[in-house]
Amino acid sequence: MVNLDRRKLATPLFAQAAAFVVVLVIGGFTGHAKTPSPAPGPGGTPAPTATFTPTASSASSKGAALKLTVRVIKDGDGLPLPGTQVNVLQTGTLTSVVTGTLNPALEFASNVPAGQYQVCIQPPIGWGSKVRTTHVLAGWICSPADLRTSPQLVTFRLGTQVPQVGQ
Repeated sequence: MVNLDRRKLATPLFAQAAAFVVVLVIGGFTGHAKTPSPAPGPGGTPAPTATFTPTASSASSKGAALKLTVRVIKDGDGLPLPGTQVNVLQTGTLTSVVTGTLNPALEFASNVPAGQYQVCIQPPIGWGSKVRTTHVLAGWICSPADLRTSPQLVTFRLGTQVPQVGQ
């Protein structure tokens, strides 16, 4: 008869469960499906895209939608930033409300229901935030936005980051 050590069996089980949770979190941030690229606008440049995902709380919110504008200021040279993913998450639940990409002017705009949000961007590897008020959430650089009463502009200042030894 073979004796199995329960501790040795539990480790792969917990690792598999943790991997499943990570997949669920990533799926929530990516919106579960890739949206098609926008058709070129006037002048041949792609127009900014936005996808609105209604939620129970957004459907019940009163009042008109407010304009949220995301702007990225680029410090230094590096990989191009147009096309960087933008994800607007409802504060508290982290439910994705709007997703899209930065246009060639490094901006994104959309109307969202009044509320409080985490505005997140996912720049290419090698770029990082130069602003201390931002935070990292599952690999995304995020900044809070309060759109309860008025439209908001959220500005990210990004710069290239040199990897440190040991990272």
